Amino acid sequence: MPFLFQIQFTLFSSLWVLISLIIGLAYAFLLYQKKSELPLSLKRLLFILRTFAIASIAFLLFAPLIRTADKTLEKPLIFILLDNSASIAISKPANFNPESYKNDIQKFIKDFGDDYEVKALSFGNSLKPYTSLQYKDKVTDIAEAFKYINTNFSGRNIGAVVLATDGIYNRGSNPQYEAQNTKSPVYTIALGDTVPKKDLLIANVNYNNIVYSGNDFQIEVELEAYQSKGSNSRVSISDNRGKVYDKAITITSNEYRQTIPVTLSAKQKGIQKFTATIAPLAGELSKENNFFTFFIEVIDGRQKVLILSNSPHPDIAAIKQSIETNKNYEVKTALVSNFNKEDIEKANLLILHQLPSANFPINSLKPLIDKKSCWFILGEQTNLGAFSNVQNLLAIASPGNSQETFARFNTSFYDFVISEASRNKIQTSPPLLAPFGNYILKAPASTLLNQQIGKVGTDKPLLVFSKEGEQKTAVLCGEGIWRWRLDDFKENNSHQAIDELISKTVQLLANKNDKRKFRVYPAKNAFDESEHIIFNGELYNNAFELVNTPDVSLNIKNDQGKRYSYLLNRTGNAYILDAGILPSGEYSYTANTQLGETKHQTEGRFIITHQLAEFRQTTANHQILYNISRQSNGELIYPNEISGLAEKIKKNELVKMISYENRRYEDLINMKPLFFITLVLLSIEWFSRKRNGEI
Repeated sequence: MPFLFQIQFTLFSSLWVLISLIIGLAYAFLLYQKKSELPLSLKRLLFILRTFAIASIAFLLFAPLIRTADKTLEKPLIFILLDNSASIAISKPANFNPESYKNDIQKFIKDFGDDYEVKALSFGNSLKPYTSLQYKDKVTDIAEAFKYINTNFSGRNIGAVVLATDGIYNRGSNPQYEAQNTKSPVYTIALGDTVPKKDLLIANVNYNNIVYSGNDFQIEVELEAYQSKGSNSRVSISDNRGKVYDKAITITSNEYRQTIPVTLSAKQKGIQKFTATIAPLAGELSKENNFFTFFIEVIDGRQKVLILSNSPHPDIAAIKQSIETNKNYEVKTALVSNFNKEDIEKANLLILHQLPSANFPINSLKPLIDKKSCWFILGEQTNLGAFSNVQNLLAIASPGNSQETFARFNTSFYDFVISEASRNKIQTSPPLLAPFGNYILKAPASTLLNQQIGKVGTDKPLLVFSKEGEQKTAVLCGEGIWRWRLDDFKENNSHQAIDELISKTVQLLANKNDKRKFRVYPAKNAFDESEHIIFNGELYNNAFELVNTPDVSLNIKNDQGKRYSYLLNRTGNAYILDAGILPSGEYSYTANTQLGETKHQTEGRFIITHQLAEFRQTTANHQILYNISRQSNGELIYPNEISGLAEKIKKNELVKMISYENRRYEDLINMKPLFFITLVLLSIEWFSRKRNGEI
């Protein structure tokens, strides 16, 4: 690490050197002009020592700057990304020897020596440091590896990236797009076989996760067959009672694809397991992709939401579309001038858009409304006086004018959680048109959104909730929510932000309160085989306050009878558990705790689906590897060429050691050697004078 320094002299600092010497000479002259017994030669030496000591001190008082420069050398960083997914072992050419390949990789890493920094990573289910290759990962995410490099090493001297894979990815984005952000050559090692092998498989099953008891529902089974022209097979679907569908098929080409629609019946409530199977042929590449297991939750029926409006309005369609993203809700719209009272009676939630109005004060509906959870959406047609009387949440005294208002989230709202991305999007959405006037909350309330007028935040509610017994009320104090939905799609090509806000608002208002004092439930009903199983727990005392003093035990049992026992962890006032990764199958669970003398128990079910993504595409995609190498000025090679790859990378002019020079300025007075030099000069002078009796 070379180190350089240079004192920065200016005209003034040069003059100060001369002045400092004059000060030193003057001080030494005054000290040594008197007669003394010192020998003349010693006296002259001490005169010089005192002159330089005083002159250096005077010069340092001016605090001159010193420029220092140190150089550091950064070795080229070589990334080696190794595919550890199951497809590598399934479809390999006849001349591929896994052990020889692993040995070549180890030698390749060692060939770089000390002049390079090598980081070897394996990827599949997740990205991790390379230790060994087992080819058992259930999915492949190539883009994650490039994203990791681009995010964590963007400022480093990345010499080259070596990617060894078959080009098959079934999770994440197209790796070509993420590789474009890597500003270094990418050398790809093409694994796998591009020649299709004899294989029958169920490529996918399209189905709805939720259906309703007593209804028929349709699924689509996507079949594929390779190198099997003229063969016959059968497609069947089974549930826990046996076969519910069976059909013979004839494969008419060597690249055969067919989609078969199947109608099934939802007869039992709960999570139902179905298995689609295609009968295997002799000599198939793999029989693990001949079946597809899927789970469908059968529920009693959808909750009904009625949107009752004063007049047609684009808000109504926007709200309806957002609610219908959740299949648990059935939405119906009607004008107040033409509606059926039975729809109100059947509705779990009533949404009143710009009602009551001047033409329809809805006084006759108040007995029905008082029994329902209601969401009022205000607008220019709303009769604010009648509105203030028909509900017990909010009163607005307004001269009849409206104003544009932006949404600002209230950080003290805890009834549900909106994701950070959705919060940011909603807060930058176009303004709503809200009544101008005084807002008075008539009951305890939870405000999710406050109004912002221009750039000024206010405490006026924009979206507010209250609860009185079983009845829940919400008020959105503005119209124009359709603009939020369009703006969300314009910027993000989706309606995720507004859909999340509306669906969670409806869920809070329409769902009945769960009065159980003890609840333990999984984060979702169906997990993938590679996912961590997360449980949440809540325990309430007699005052319905969250407590987590006692321990909560959880016992999980799979369909083979194997048991897993856990103790939930405390978090805040509740409980949480990461049960890790479990094998695929159907599971039941029982949770127990005791608060005081009262014992509590809850139970439920969840499923873990078997991951077969690696078996559904077994033909290597070397074209994508070629594209990645070409766009980065790298090169595609095959496993038998690994021995010469290290030399190719070393000869690449772009893969070089980089020297960095760090320059900085410091006060010269901070340099400790100068202090000790000055101290030595003064000490020698003092000792000489003392020895000769001058002190």
